Amino acid sequence: MRQKYWIFIGVISVLAMNWVAGHGAGDASPAEQVLNLTLEQDLSIGVEDGDENFIFGNISRIALDGAGNIYVLDYKYHVIRVFDKDGAFLRTIDVPSGQGPRESVNLSGLAVTPGGTLFINDRFRLIVYGADGSYLRTFNTGFMISCLGSIGTEECIAIGPNNGQILHIFDETGKCLESFGEYFPVPPKLEPMEGMPMFSAPLVFNSGSDGRIFVLNPFKYEITVFKDRKVEEVLLGKNISYKPLTQKGRAFISTAAHIVRTGDLTLVLLSNPDPNAPKILDVFRGSSQVGTLKAVGIPHAVDSLGRIYFADKGEVPRIVRCILIQN
Repeated sequence: MRQKYWIFIGVISVLAMNWVAGHGAGDASPAEQVLNLTLEQDLSIGVEDGDENFIFGNISRIALDGAGNIYVLDYKYHVIRVFDKDGAFLRTIDVPSGQGPRESVNLSGLAVTPGGTLFINDRFRLIVYGADGSYLRTFNTGFMISCLGSIGTEECIAIGPNNGQILHIFDETGKCLESFGEYFPVPPKLEPMEGMPMFSAPLVFNSGSDGRIFVLNPFKYEITVFKDRKVEEVLLGKNISYKPLTQKGRAFISTAAHIVRTGDLTLVLLSNPDPNAPKILDVFRGSSQVGTLKAVGIPHAVDSLGRIYFADKGEVPRIVRCILIQN
């Protein structure tokens, strides 16, 4: 079996990261490509065989602390692995399956504060670990939460409809400090269903260390950007891959999005049920959609240097860090 390297560091052009124009499936199809950008890889973590600390099953979230340490939630193995900013392995946090205080039924999200406090989401409750990886506490939220994030403070931000608001800030003791962000207006044909749990907010959102929060409207390609608990701007996108929330049998389905901002650019990856479909980032500068860009995987986080952390769910799952260069 061919040799695999644990960590690859260097700066090389990768992944045919070129701008594309036209009206291909999944493309944003703007009138023209305004910018000339290049993505360059400078770190890869993940192997096919060898040290199990570098073997991933299903990378569902990536988060960073203030020191640049990389936290990887592996849904398949029910663990969180922590690496330093250069990709060296630090520790593993095992989260057992179950309903006990330290256990999780649905390990669906995580957030890491600048100081290293780790929040893990388990539907109606949050599990908290200290910066050294030690278990601190578990607390109930009183409503269902589907995703967590950090906003550059020692609290975490969570999404889930509750009392007319969709975003909620919790401290490590379990206290909800503030709620904001109104429910998204429901189209008339779906109004009979609007009281259902998780109906008026997306299941996934993104946030950054600068305090910005990005939320995709479940009913149209519209991204609300919050800053300091208020709406800063709304991005209107165009992409034939976007499908609004619709009913399919007894279930409801909608397009999810992973959204990150580096510099003055916002990058949006819309979900695609086909795992082999090309990963196409819609690129916004300000409120204007200015192009598309091919990516290796799903963008989850951006560090203090503007480098983007992708989850590559290919044949060998790995974390890929890239630099976005504006030529």
